[in-house]
Amino acid sequence: MGTSSALKAIILRGPPGVGKSTVRDLLRSYLGRSARHIDLDAYWGKGEWRYSQPDFRYADLQLATEPVLLVELAWGEPAGLAFPGATKGANEWVDILQKAKRVIYPFLLTADWNDILKRLLDRHGHDMQTNVLDQLGRASFYEHQHPMFNYPAIPGFTERTIDTTGRSGESVANEIKKVTGI
Repeated sequence: MGTSSALKAIILRGPPGVGKSTVRDLLRSYLGRSARHIDLDAYWGKGEWRYSQPDFRYADLQLATEPVLLVELAWGEPAGLAFPGATKGANEWVDILQKAKRVIYPFLLTADWNDILKRLLDRHGHDMQTNVLDQLGRASFYEHQHPMFNYPAIPGFTERTIDTTGRSGESVANEIKKVTGI
């Protein structure tokens, strides 16, 4: 399986329930050892917080040898929260990826509210261990086009939107493979 000689970073962004994790897992399965997954929202906090996480090394973005990095952004939070996730760090981490000579492919995954609700309930809502309403609240930032996330102004850097409504994870992953040439 060739990914061409270019080092790539595939960014999957979108609200809870649009299929980011499913697509990520399918791409990882397809790429095998030639891909590394990095969940920036889980590890990209303010100040030194990100360095204290044992499962993440800041240098992973710079020094990763895998041809493909699968970067996942669960959602962006408005400014002022204690842990604004990757939202506040977009200029920094995009700059790191560029300095590492990665070709960056950003994707925004969206879906109809009914699909999002069904997926969230299927995933973890029936046992009520997870607050599905909280997840839907996060999704509403996207629905209302809240200016919560901005990529830095980079010539030729365009995020592609993929509507996952009624689509299988495989079809979305195949679309991403086609666009990125993996």
